[in-house]
Amino acid sequence: MKILQLLLPLALFPLLEAETFSFAGNLRTDANVTGCGSGCTLGASNTDGDYAQFAAVVDTFSVSTTSEMQAATFSYGGGVNGAGQTIAQGGFEPYLSLFDASGDFLASTFFGTTCPAGANTNTLSNECFDELLDGGALAPGKYQIAISAFENLSLAENFGTGTLADGFTGLGNLNAGEDLHYAFDVILTPTSTSTVPEPSMGWLLCGAVLAPAVVRGVKLRKGRAS
Repeated sequence: MKILQLLLPLALFPLLEAETFSFAGNLRTDANVTGCGSGCTLGASNTDGDYAQFAAVVDTFSVSTTSEMQAATFSYGGGVNGAGQTIAQGGFEPYLSLFDASGDFLASTFFGTTCPAGANTNTLSNECFDELLDGGALAPGKYQIAISAFENLSLAENFGTGTLADGFTGLGNLNAGEDLHYAFDVILTPTSTSTVPEPSMGWLLCGAVLAPAVVRGVKLRKGRAS
């Protein structure tokens, strides 16, 4: 039975590993949402403040197995992201929004600033305005996450209808000492564990039965030799 006690824990050992997607860049150069009202599109002549007000960067990521999703920003207070990249402090106060592949709104950081665990405090403001987004359990598929300046939320969220393609409200801002760089991680933690394939019970029982016989055989051979 000792053989069973040794082998069964190995058969049931969970293989659970979180997956991290790291995103970093600049809102001016990376923005793929640049509408600033009817017939208006942001361009080279617009100020950083204009980009903070209207622009957003939308990135995509894939979920391969049902997972709990969180996203954490780094650029306001600085830090090191999941890819090991050192991020400078002084980026804009961020706003994160989560959408499915069709652009339907799922979640955002609307309800106040939740400072991510271990986030740095900005030395200029002495505040933590980095954000933690809890997206809940996501089914396998593709998703979209948008980062914009604080309060520049999507129209789909603001109106409670529509999609990401409808654009953003234009309520963002850029405060003193902030620039347009950003960085955030998306962390996916599988909700169920996969296990190492279990040896068949017949094989385990066979091992348990044979082990005493092997021991007895050794004893018999020793007896004959003496």
